[in-house]
Amino acid sequence: MSSGLTILQVLSWLNYGGVESYVIRLGRALQARGHRVIVASAGGQLEPELQAAGIEHFRVDFTGGKTFRGTRALRQLLAREQVDLVNAHNWRAGMVSYLATRRAGVPYVLTVHGTRKAVNRYWVFYWSRQVAVVSEASKHNLVDDFGLPEARVVETIIGVDCERFRPEAPDRDLERELGLTPGAPRVVHVSRFSHSKAPVARALMEATEELERAAPGVEILLVGQEKAVARAAEAINARLDRRAVFALGGRGDISRLLNLATVVVATATVALEAMACGKPVVAAGKGGCLGLVTPERLAEAEASCFADHGVVAPTTAARLAESLAPLLRDPTGAARLGQGSREVAETRYRAPIMAQSVEAIYQRALCDRDRVKRIAVFHLNQIGDLVFTLPALKALREGFPEARITSVVRPHLAGLVSHSGYVDDIVPRTSGRISGPWRLARTLRAGGTDLAVTFSQSATMALCARLSGAEHRVGYLDSDLCRLLNHRVQERGIPCPDKVLHLVRCLGLTPETREYVGLVHLSPKDREAGERLLAECALEGSGPVIALAPGESTERPYKSWSAAGFATVAARLSEEMGARLVIVGGGKDVALGDEIIAGLGRRAANLAGRTTPSELAAVLAQCDLLIGIDSGPMHVAAAMGLPGVGLFGPTDPGRTGPQGEGHEIIFHRQPCWPCMTPTCQGRPCLAAITVEEVLAAARRALAVHAGRDRPLT
Repeated sequence: MSSGLTILQVLSWLNYGGVESYVIRLGRALQARGHRVIVASAGGQLEPELQAAGIEHFRVDFTGGKTFRGTRALRQLLAREQVDLVNAHNWRAGMVSYLATRRAGVPYVLTVHGTRKAVNRYWVFYWSRQVAVVSEASKHNLVDDFGLPEARVVETIIGVDCERFRPEAPDRDLERELGLTPGAPRVVHVSRFSHSKAPVARALMEATEELERAAPGVEILLVGQEKAVARAAEAINARLDRRAVFALGGRGDISRLLNLATVVVATATVALEAMACGKPVVAAGKGGCLGLVTPERLAEAEASCFADHGVVAPTTAARLAESLAPLLRDPTGAARLGQGSREVAETRYRAPIMAQSVEAIYQRALCDRDRVKRIAVFHLNQIGDLVFTLPALKALREGFPEARITSVVRPHLAGLVSHSGYVDDIVPRTSGRISGPWRLARTLRAGGTDLAVTFSQSATMALCARLSGAEHRVGYLDSDLCRLLNHRVQERGIPCPDKVLHLVRCLGLTPETREYVGLVHLSPKDREAGERLLAECALEGSGPVIALAPGESTERPYKSWSAAGFATVAARLSEEMGARLVIVGGGKDVALGDEIIAGLGRRAANLAGRTTPSELAAVLAQCDLLIGIDSGPMHVAAAMGLPGVGLFGPTDPGRTGPQGEGHEIIFHRQPCWPCMTPTCQGRPCLAAITVEEVLAAARRALAVHAGRDRPLT
């Protein structure tokens, strides 16, 4: 799966508990894999730990009667933080996440951390495409009691941070702080002590007297917040006439406490943390008491999430004492068993293994590749924007090697992709506001389309994607008629390489590079046409061939440098280095080109309006340098491996600058930048560019690229 996604984890609270710890641990591991992880909840005691992990927290309260208010806040968060995927971690979080993501068009995963009674099936509607569970018992609950198809429920693991939880010598300072007896046989039990889990603590306290007979001086440490547990501990201590049970309340130093234990009574997350600390574990939770976890019983323990899910034998004082007494009497044997527990934790439950497993579930939520046989790609209309998509097309081909990919593109741009090897079919995007989309959609529907990828932000292409019959339609939040797309990438702004690549990342793909250098492949016919056009110019001289691209696109008429500036540069290049000059651009640039090269005679030629985009690429492949504004020819040149001098003003060269090495960017940032206002008077950003700095940049670019091999195209 790709890196660089923004993943939102949603849960009700951030108080002490297994689910909360799981979310923080998963967040750390996903960040280590290159993702940005954020959390939404009503807050709680674990917020500092979340902050220490470098995970940003947003307070969204949907508890109690705040469901609809929380849903609205969550939907706003999705757009503001440009969230790519949402993972909810309990039932109420699942409801608000489902409602928010369905409205926003963001992929969503529900992770179920336990089991529920079958009666809940009548009002749970917020299932995700892939529902994650952390135990076999939980999977059976959803399949058997809730009626979900088995293929829809995917099992993963809880995982544990084996660096944070590791075997260490007992902390003597902590023993003194708690009033413990050094070297005493000791049982540690960490739990939320909720209504369903408190019975384990009560049974453990009832077993204290029997454990005292088996291991005199035994100490029971109960970690969790519950006043009733503390009162029961006081009664036990009074009966024994010594402090044998320590009710410590909620604490964050769990690894230090676990390393004080001879044996740990635990379930779910804490069971794994104890194993990572090298402690033997007696599995007991709200599902009952499974007993001592040995290698022979490991599969059974995993299936019930260490007695937290499903139904196992009831938890009784006698059952706990039977499991604990032999270990307390034989601390050496307990340590040996604990060493094996550590090995199991490292090989089966490390957090990176968990993150990889969860990523696979996210992958299917983003796009189930096994179900995609035919892909339609809707391109933008501008030459440069189409070039931006070439790395994305390459990633689509590599990610869906067996799928048939169809490019929907303006006829004059087809040559830039037809020989790329990344698409199987070209469907021309025809004109006509009404008839065009219907004809196009009919063509795509006849061939069958499973996935529609809409780089275009036009309403027409969104409509065509919808009418194509594609089950999965991905595009941008700022597309016109974006409601027709069921997967909307939460990103706004003009097309650029990063925006385009982010869309394919949101399909779970991993583009090798953002660069499009070497990705334009020419047909022999186009290459011959380009060579013929340049030969027909019969340029005089032996200096470098330099292309000038002075014209802006029709839709973005605010990026032009002055014609006088280009004319002076052309004359100076011709005089000082014997350069031969070629004007490139569209038909509307013919007059501008004639003005720029007037007086240069046979040392310059105007090819504006005389080339198709693919023939333009062939011409540029024979040049030594391109000087131009932020426009399509600059990107075509860069794709051909041609060095460029880019003149930037209102746009951001960091976003739309030429890809590859050795380019020279001239950019004078102004206080009013960034700006795309066509009515700006004077364009101070562009007026600040001087002829001398353009010439100096041209000399540097030519010097660096002299003799450098070009990519084969």
